[in-house]
Amino acid sequence: MQTHEQELSTIRQQLDTIMREKGAVIAERDQVCIARDAAKAELDLTTRRLESARDELKQVEEKIEGLAQQRRHLDGEVDSLTRQRDSLADGCRAARAELDKTREQLNEAEHAKHAAINERNQALAERDAARAELTGLQKSIETLKAIAEGVKAELAKTPALAGGDYADLFAPVSFPALRPVRSSQSERQAIEHARDYIRGKDLVFPERVLLAFHTSLKVSDISPLVVLAGISGTGKSELPRHYADAMGIHFLLVAVQPRWDSPQDLFGFYNYLEKRYKATELARALVQFELFNQANWDLPEDAEIDNRSDRMLLVLLDEMNLARTEYYFSEFLSKLETRRMVDEKKDEDRARAEIELDMGSLLHGGKSLRLYPGRNVLFVGTMNEDESTQALSDKVIDRASVLRFWRPRKTNPDIAQTQQRAPMNGLTFEKWKSWWRPITDLEAHASDVDTWIEQLNDALTRIGRPFAFRVDRAIRSYVANYPRWVTNWHKCAMADQIEQRIFPKLRGVETDQAQDALQAIGRVIDQLEDEALGMAFREGRDRDNESTFLFRGVVRDE
Repeated sequence: MQTHEQELSTIRQQLDTIMREKGAVIAERDQVCIARDAAKAELDLTTRRLESARDELKQVEEKIEGLAQQRRHLDGEVDSLTRQRDSLADGCRAARAELDKTREQLNEAEHAKHAAINERNQALAERDAARAELTGLQKSIETLKAIAEGVKAELAKTPALAGGDYADLFAPVSFPALRPVRSSQSERQAIEHARDYIRGKDLVFPERVLLAFHTSLKVSDISPLVVLAGISGTGKSELPRHYADAMGIHFLLVAVQPRWDSPQDLFGFYNYLEKRYKATELARALVQFELFNQANWDLPEDAEIDNRSDRMLLVLLDEMNLARTEYYFSEFLSKLETRRMVDEKKDEDRARAEIELDMGSLLHGGKSLRLYPGRNVLFVGTMNEDESTQALSDKVIDRASVLRFWRPRKTNPDIAQTQQRAPMNGLTFEKWKSWWRPITDLEAHASDVDTWIEQLNDALTRIGRPFAFRVDRAIRSYVANYPRWVTNWHKCAMADQIEQRIFPKLRGVETDQAQDALQAIGRVIDQLEDEALGMAFREGRDRDNESTFLFRGVVRDE
């Protein structure tokens, strides 16, 4: 009985629990219903808002579409306006170009008009001057005719010259009678004797200068003229004179005159009035040193040539730029240069380098006398650089070795001097030829020389002043012929060539615009280890308040 009551109590408790849970579920359901109703109400509100937003969005899209249509229309108008602008800009440029062209044509027309006016005025002036000159010449002709008649009458009374009408050309030039130099004498012995002989004359030239002068004479086939330039009083005339004496080379001084203007001033001319040739000392000397043509000449009956073709002659054109060199020497210089391009053994080929003298032969159908200036004749010129002289032309400079003399650092150098007598022996042409070396004889230094030449020419090309085959060949020949007993002879020779051939091309170069080229040349000079050359280069480049390169010369000490 008790057990049933306990179970009934338990069931009642469970029932109460279930009823309470049911009440909680009902309460929770009621809350859910309330929440549902609230959510439904909120959903309805959201739906209404969404419908309203859709309507607004549709209106916005319609507005955007309208704006897009407006933009497309405006873009079309912008493209049209851009094309119009570009077309107008092209038209403006074309009009501006046409305007500039018209202005240029107008300026050219103005210049042409002024030039035509000047030419007309000049032509009128020349016409008037020519008329006046013609009148003067007509009077002079009448006067000269009268003088000529008088001279002819005098000549008719004068006995004929011994040797005929060109005997003057074969009159011998007085040279000392020297025995041939001994065959055992070496080039070094000859140079050292010349150095001591010159010092014995109270003249001091650095040995580098003497060697440069000697080597420049050796390469006369490529550079047939050696020019000694610089200020007055530096011994430019004394060096070739005493060098020739010491070496046993015959010497001829030719003093250039300011009035010289043709090759006749060098070689003389045929005087058709007197009917005889008026020869110069140079023409007479070339006759004596002629290598090939003496047998072809029709000599006057009483003429006899003092043949010295086996010896050497040094001709000094003193102060050669008192007159314009290209007037009296340029044609002859071309002949000298032509020598290396002819076969001397063939008469017709050799004729291209020969000098033709008018002997008056045209009067009676004879032949002109021809002279071949062989390499046994050396030509040296001196020039003072001052306001009274003419500058050398590029043609002369390119065919010459130019040694520039600048003031010495010491005017009274303390160097022991030994008096030397002039040699009793004369240098023969054969001995001189034995000292020549071919252009390819650079021994183990050919690669260095190639590199230096290429670097120098590249540098000069940058400033528009490159050198061509002639200068390239001249540099190589000079290096090949430089005395081999000198330490680092190839560097000394290359330094000389920079001084003689590269520095003159830099004259007047704007240093600020040529920095790269000048630095490249400076690097080559550094490789040559020539302190004096480097100093001269820097002095020419780094001048105070000056922007152009100016080379005055390399000052070398003994």
